[in-house]
Amino acid sequence: MVQSVDRALEILEHLKKAPDGLGITELSNKLGTAKSTVHRLVKTLQKHDYVKTGRTDGIYELGLKFLEMNHTVVENLDIVSLANPILRELTKETSEITHLVMLDDMELVYIDKVEANATTIRIYSQTGKRAPIHCTGVGKAIAAYFSPEEYERYFARTEMKRFTPYTITTKEDFLKETALIRKNGYAMDNEEHEEGIRCVAAPIFEHNGIVRHAISMTGPVSRMSDERLEKIIPMIKEAAMTISRKLGYSS
Repeated sequence: MVQSVDRALEILEHLKKAPDGLGITELSNKLGTAKSTVHRLVKTLQKHDYVKTGRTDGIYELGLKFLEMNHTVVENLDIVSLANPILRELTKETSEITHLVMLDDMELVYIDKVEANATTIRIYSQTGKRAPIHCTGVGKAIAAYFSPEEYERYFARTEMKRFTPYTITTKEDFLKETALIRKNGYAMDNEEHEEGIRCVAAPIFEHNGIVRHAISMTGPVSRMSDERLEKIIPMIKEAAMTISRKLGYSS
C-alpha cells in the first residue's frame, strides 16, 4: 500500500462526511498524522480540484472534480442492465409482466420487458415500441415530474387521443392526475390504453432528481384487483427507488 495515497483517500472520506468542511488541524487529528503532512496532501488534492477552499479561511471542502466524476459515472450506467434483475424478481414474485420505459421526444419507448412464464395475455407493449404518455401508467409516472416548461411543450404538441372509455383526454384532468401521482409516488392505468388491462407504475429518479424513466407491472383486470394492488404497489415503488439509488439518487 502506498501510504501517501492511502492518507489522501482518508482525507477525501473525512471531507465527504463534513458538509461544512474541515481544517488542517481537524484532519490531522482524525488521521493521526502530522499537520505538515496533511497540509502537503491537501494542497496536492487542491491542485487537481479534488479539494477546494471552503467558505471560511483555513477550511477545506470536496472540489468540483467529484461532480464531474459523478456525472461521468452516471452517464455510463446502463439502466437496462441495472433494472433488469429487479424487474425479473418482480415478475418472478407476481407472475405478471414488468416493463422499463424511457421518455423520448414527449413519447414513451419501451426499452425492456420481462414476460411471465404463466401469462396468458397479449398486450400492446414490446421492446422498441412507442406509446403515448397520457393513457399509460409509466407515461403518467414520468409526466408527474415534468417542469412547467415541459408541460407547456407537451400540451402544445400532443393530442390526448381517446383509446378507451376510461382514457383521460383533457389537460385539467391530466394535471389533477399527475398531482395525485406526485403525492402518492405511483401511477395507475385503469384500462385507459387497453380495455381489460390494468397497470401500476413508479418513476425512476436520476442522481439530479430528473425523471426520464419508469417501471411498471401489467396484468388483466381479473388478476389486478384492488386487494392485490395493495400488495403490488409497495413492491413497484420500492423497486423503482432501488433503481433510482443505483443511479445515484438520494431522497
